[in-house]
Amino acid sequence: MASGGKTQRRDAIFASRPSTLCPRRHDPPASDWCDPREYDALLRCDRRAFAWEWLRRNGFYRSLWSARDTLPSDAPKCVGLVAWVDPALASPVARPIWSTKLDPKVVRSHLTGRRAASSDLFDIRDFASFVSVEIDASQTEHWLFSDGHWIVRLDVHGGSLLGGPARLEYQLSGVRSAKPKLEALRQLLALFENGRLPRSMIPREQRAARWIMELRIGDAILAGASEQEIARELFPDGIAPKRWRRENSSHRLRVQRLVRTARSRLSDPLGGPWFE
Repeated sequence: MASGGKTQRRDAIFASRPSTLCPRRHDPPASDWCDPREYDALLRCDRRAFAWEWLRRNGFYRSLWSARDTLPSDAPKCVGLVAWVDPALASPVARPIWSTKLDPKVVRSHLTGRRAASSDLFDIRDFASFVSVEIDASQTEHWLFSDGHWIVRLDVHGGSLLGGPARLEYQLSGVRSAKPKLEALRQLLALFENGRLPRSMIPREQRAARWIMELRIGDAILAGASEQEIARELFPDGIAPKRWRRENSSHRLRVQRLVRTARSRLSDPLGGPWFE
């Protein structure tokens, strides 16, 4: 997806946000950055899970969550969500449903009726173990199908899947904008036909290990760790006991790059390639 389109979507979503989304000093880290096992589940997660991991570490989002009972019902839209999700919930337990303004891989549909060949009807009850839903003020149903690792999204405009088996009509338009929706539709149809998502249709994120490292550094920053402490934890056998900045300049530069990236992610959690 073109970077310009991504920037425009973010600008629209954060139109009402404060000038900064920096973490607050008293925010605790979401995970123990010294224990890499706490991040292992993310190796098998859809890249949109990283959007949630950074958002739940964000001070602005945490403040909104704390004040959610006093905010308008559509307030989650300002951070790209359909509904609030507890920032204490990590992936793959969390089930955030992202706004269609942010997530291009959402299938738009509406009901055409409940009378058709049974093989052409969709019964939401068949997917109870995978499914969650949010219904907005316009009665649009935002359905999320996920095992916590893979994610498939479906929006139903007009009618409801809660009334029993129904026939859906899917809506696609455009050229570039249709491609991610078509991919999601293929996943959705495979899920309908097989009762699960085939392994061949579950994308494996090649950059997951790198993104996990950035998350660990973000948690180290929230924990108050210094660059030297980070370097000694990440490279325990490669850091000199004294004058580490001079003796281990390559490690120092790598840590500094990671720290800059992590600070950027903490202040702009949705600014990464999570929805491309």
